[in-house]
Amino acid sequence: MSEKLLRGTLYFTFLYNLMGFVTFLFPARFGAAAGLTGDVPFLYSGFIAFNILLFGLVGLWQARQPVMNAPVLTIFGLSKITFCGLMGAALMAGGVTPTGFAMSLVDSTMGVIFLLGARRAARAG
Repeated sequence: MSEKLLRGTLYFTFLYNLMGFVTFLFPARFGAAAGLTGDVPFLYSGFIAFNILLFGLVGLWQARQPVMNAPVLTIFGLSKITFCGLMGAALMAGGVTPTGFAMSLVDSTMGVIFLLGARRAARAG
């Protein structure tokens, strides 16, 4: 795993999370592609959206650090893979579209990259 790939993925996750922020903040308008229901209380969608934004900002911060932080990368990796798993469960329950699940495979891929980066950072530290 190259550091260039890891840092590039961290920058990408910032942009991807910005898209997720808007999707979850306004699910009625932007969540349809993923099959998300737009009829949810703003407290729920807003809370999730701002957590997605926070993760994106921390990813941007980590990408700009001279040394990778293994705990941050581990949390990132686990959260990305968990999201994909939840989307898979929602797909099986009829809660999201196959397109929505397919988009979450990007999260799973990033999750694997972050976990490999965390292992590398732990060994270096």
